[in-house]
Amino acid sequence: MSARLTFDDSLWPLVIFRPTGVMTYSQFDEFLARSSSFLERGEPYVSITDARQAGMPPLDQPRRLSEWLDANADLLRERVLCNAIVVTSAAVRLSMSLVFHLKPQPMPHRAMSDMESALEYALDKLREAGRVADAERIQRHLATPGFHVG
Repeated sequence: MSARLTFDDSLWPLVIFRPTGVMTYSQFDEFLARSSSFLERGEPYVSITDARQAGMPPLDQPRRLSEWLDANADLLRERVLCNAIVVTSAAVRLSMSLVFHLKPQPMPHRAMSDMESALEYALDKLREAGRVADAERIQRHLATPGFHVG
């Protein structure tokens, strides 16, 4: 069974990516294309990768991700203020740690076990970059009754 991919940029400059299951090769291509499209907007942003429901990727996908990171390193450094990764699976966390050890991400990143910590980290990075109004707008929206990101 293939994964379900969700990209939420409705609170731009916050992007939340959620994979559920194991991405097929075509879905991984979609992930890379959508990630590139966010870079092409030409604006700084923060991202959260909610990998709590992600499966273990096939061995080829980390290699392809490494190649994409290399090809886009300058834009990632310039435009991605941070990538917070929410992960609870020990196996996925180990796989991710290995990939990032072999190929450090060009932007600040942090793995955490809950969405609240990821949001706090992302909003702090927006504030540090002088995007205080964006951080406050997003925080107000997230505090709206009935709104749920996690």
